[in-house]
Amino acid sequence: MLKLSANVSLLFGELRFIERFRAAAEAGFSAVEAMYPYDQRVDDMARELRSSGLELSVMNLPPGNAESAEKGLAALPGRQRDFDRSLELGLEYAQGLGCKRVHLLTGNLPPGATLSDVRSTLTKNIERAVRYFEPHGIIVLLEPLSRQMLPGYSLSRVEDAVSLIEDIGAPGLRLQLDLYHTQMEQGNLAALIERYGTHIDYIQIAGVPGRHEPTVGEINYEFLLALLQRRNFTGWVGCEYVPRGGTLDGLQWARDWGLLPQRGAARRS
Repeated sequence: MLKLSANVSLLFGELRFIERFRAAAEAGFSAVEAMYPYDQRVDDMARELRSSGLELSVMNLPPGNAESAEKGLAALPGRQRDFDRSLELGLEYAQGLGCKRVHLLTGNLPPGATLSDVRSTLTKNIERAVRYFEPHGIIVLLEPLSRQMLPGYSLSRVEDAVSLIEDIGAPGLRLQLDLYHTQMEQGNLAALIERYGTHIDYIQIAGVPGRHEPTVGEINYEFLLALLQRRNFTGWVGCEYVPRGGTLDGLQWARDWGLLPQRGAARRS
């Protein structure tokens, strides 16, 4: 059976952040993911993970200057010191939270630049990140993000991410395939899963349009999740969506598809 992870940055938004871990466990999840946990104390989150019996399946590395809407530093020439500090902070949180996967945001392109213009800088920084996390048993993930949401983002197509992964050739560098972003950018989801399945370590889901439950919108997630099961996908499937209403009511799709226990029968920690 596929393994679902609850994105506690988006799900259970009716609760305080630190309360969402317990709520996820009570809903039947065995893992959670977090976008940017850096405004929270490591000790507080670690305590909640332990007491709820949860794993932190993935977290984003620091994105840079939030006030400038930076989405990572790896593609930006001249930002090596800032990039190194982001790796240090990311490792501190990943180790403190027992997280074995980190998403390296590659960042927005410099004004007027293309991916080919910054590819050398990007490659060197990705290699640096992989070497930095590898001794700690932590996998670095690359995730293409759609230009509809992030017009200036440096890595928008799956093929470009796979090209970097193959060129670098490190076992600790893998693909995080967000089917929401990929549908908006290029579609053809089933074919991409089939073609690049050996590179995929992590899946994220949300409905298109709107980024709501996966039963809302144009993507046939029941078909795609069945495809992943047939391919014996063993990684996490992250529920990275914004509930249209209450989180628990919105999770009925996962109960109906046998991916979470029915209400009243969920795992208790």
